[in-house]
Amino acid sequence: MGQRPVPLNETGKSQAYRLAELLRGRSIRGIYSSPVIRARRTAEILASVLQLEVTDEQGLCEIGCGEWEGRFWNDLADDLVRQDFYVKPHEARPPGGETLRDVQARAVAAVQRVIAGAPGGQIVLVSHADVVRAILAHYLDLNLQMVRRLRIDHASVTALELNGDDADLLFLNYVPQAP
Repeated sequence: MGQRPVPLNETGKSQAYRLAELLRGRSIRGIYSSPVIRARRTAEILASVLQLEVTDEQGLCEIGCGEWEGRFWNDLADDLVRQDFYVKPHEARPPGGETLRDVQARAVAAVQRVIAGAPGGQIVLVSHADVVRAILAHYLDLNLQMVRRLRIDHASVTALELNGDDADLLFLNYVPQAP
């Protein structure tokens, strides 16, 4: 899907409401979202339950897949860049798109902007799996080439506690279950 305006479906809406219930009662100071419509709608659902506003943050946008967007993965099987997309994600650049290293640079800059604007509190960033992986790789000093081994499901929660240059992973890919 990449950055295409694919709306959040009913399953996604249900997952977002479960996530909002998980976050209810926490002292969250702000919600920042990728402007991609499915992430933005997730953030709006969270904000409605948590009684907060959503701030768009372009740096949290999904990886740009350029000319690949709107095509099926099977159609790209012979594309050499597609073959490297999972093996060398930090180097593989779809035509007109981004590498995972590009994503990491803009996503970490976004995190730093958000932190500077909301010091001393818990914040929620609504983004996409590869963006989350890239952020984790930066703050946990992980090999960017290997981060796709980290599972990030839809409407899951991954939390870092940041203290200057130090980061602690509090949890990874927690998915609230239906009651």
